[in-house]
Amino acid sequence: MEDQERPPYLGDSNRGYSSDVAPGGTQATDEDEHYTVEGSDLRIMWDEGAGPLWACDGLLPDDPDWVRRALGLSDSLVADLFAWLSDMTALHQRLPFADARERVQQFDERGQELAERLQTEVGARYRVWYQA
Repeated sequence: MEDQERPPYLGDSNRGYSSDVAPGGTQATDEDEHYTVEGSDLRIMWDEGAGPLWACDGLLPDDPDWVRRALGLSDSLVADLFAWLSDMTALHQRLPFADARERVQQFDERGQELAERLQTEVGARYRVWYQA
């Protein structure tokens, strides 16, 4: 591509090329800004009627596609996060039963494992933890 055809350059010419044109040649839009997560912390937590992920400014959308796009997560991790959320919801509906209380610890261990996987995928961008 000739320099005249390239979108306006932003950044250090000795490093990567950046522009306000999204991959595929489309113009970046304000909608792309809706796929950002404020702060440097992510928390996995169950709360009735909420999604599995929380940031400094509160609950993140409970849409798997949004989570995948905003955080750049693998399909398998996103699927496992939302499966855990569904399973936790079902478990909490059974909590008056003795066997359900014993299973809470198993689900907390699963939540901790998900937090470790999430930390691996987001790297140093966020500090991740599981809140029981």
